[in-house]
This record gives sequence, C-alpha cells and structure tokens, in this order.
Amino acid sequence: MWRSWGKSTVRIRNTSSSPSSSSSPSSPFSCSSFKDIQSLCLDEQPQPSSCRVATVFHRVRVANSLIKTWSAQQQHQPKPTKSDDAVSDPPTRTLTVQTDIPPTPPPPPPVNIPGAEQRVVVYYTSLRVVRSTFEDCRSVRLILRGFRVKMDERDVSMDVGYMRELKSILEEKKVTLPRVFIGGRYIGGAEEVRQLNEIGELKKIVEGLPAADSGACDVCGGYRFILCEECNGSRKMYTEKSGFKICTACNENGLIRCPSCCCSLW
Repeated sequence: MWRSWGKSTVRIRNTSSSPSSSSSPSSPFSCSSFKDIQSLCLDEQPQPSSCRVATVFHRVRVANSLIKTWSAQQQHQPKPTKSDDAVSDPPTRTLTVQTDIPPTPPPPPPVNIPGAEQRVVVYYTSLRVVRSTFEDCRSVRLILRGFRVKMDERDVSMDVGYMRELKSILEEKKVTLPRVFIGGRYIGGAEEVRQLNEIGELKKIVEGLPAADSGACDVCGGYRFILCEECNGSRKMYTEKSGFKICTACNENGLIRCPSCCCSLW
C-alpha cells in the first residue's frame, strides 16, 4: 500500500526563493505548510524523444514525394483514342429473344336472321318472374315502338320454340333477354339498344325499314297467338282407335302462332 523508500522516483522540488533554504540539505520541504504537497509529489512527465519526431516527419515527406511523382506520371500518360477503345473493348451484343406471339383471332362473323331484312325482331318475355329482365324487355320494346317501324315481337313465355330458335341463331346455351335484330342483323341486348338510342345511332339503323301497320291484327287482336283449332287449347285429342293423345299442332300452352301477323324464321 505504501511505496518503498528505496524505489521511489518522486523528487521533492524546492520552490523556495531564498538561498538559505536551497543550500540546506536537511530540509525536505520549502516551507512548513503542506499546501503544495500534491504538486511536489507528482512524477515527472517523460519528455518525447527527438528521434520519434524525426521519424514522423520523414514519413510525411516520403508520402508527399510519392503523390507528386504519381500525379506527374498521370499527366504525361497519353489518353486512349477511339480506335484503341474499339480494339480493346469489343461492342457488346444484346441478345433479343423472340417469343412466339399468337396471332389475334379474327372477329366473329356477324349474326344474321334470314328473311328478316325488312323488320325488327325482338325476343323478349312478358313474365314478371325476374323483375330486372321484365323491365329491360319493356324498355326496349317502348324504344323500338317509338320509331314506328315494322316489328316482330316474339314472346318466349308464350312459345318455348322461340327460345330454341334464339339459341340456335346465337349458338349459345344460356341466353339472356331481350335480344334485338334490326334488318336481319344482330344488335344486342338492352344495354346496347339504350346506348345506340342515346347517341342517335339507333335512328340511323332503322331508317329505310317499312312503317308499322296502323291497327291491330284482325285475327289475333295483336296478341300474335290464337287457340289451336285441333284441340281448342286443351292439348289433348280423342280418336276412336287410340283414344286420347297429345296434340302436336300447338305449343305447350295450346296456342299456335297467328298466320296473319306472326312470321316464322323457317
């Protein structure tokens, strides 16, 4: 804990200004006060050697000389020309991969109804089972009737044969209503008819068609169907040989199409 007296390197400095105190070897302190005891007992700081300082400055001078030599060589070095670049660095070739893009399919051919070039054909339903479908059918019929041209309105709820005809024409298994044909050419459904009517194109399409008849049909009264004359709408026929059998002349409702105002496709 305490330093040995023989190995101590602490020197007692004499801070006294009087010559009498400096000449007396027996007095270890300059004064009787111990205020400066900490400053007197400090170890002496080692003085840096001149050799180490010289070594550091020598390294700095060597580094500066090397930098100057390198910069001088870079200035005297000739710059590469374009021909040298072309020889040294060959042009890079970009590899283009050609993928086989399938050709765009041609547009489907237009759908036409033979024998309906002089009228408007509308496939619709009068049933109110699906309200949106019924409203679309009614709005389309009102739009087309406003042009007062000849129309052939085909109610699929009155005769299921109309639905079979429509599916065979469009070549679709599921068909939504209504569907409109003008001049034998397929136009579309309710949305297409509304858009054409709003922009004024529908009026141009129906131009040239014959005008509609002024009055209702004298045979069917405008219903386009009449009762079957064979079974009177009962769908059953009686014969003496075979008894009762189903009538093949009428549809599932016991009706036949009016021969006066209803035109068949086939």
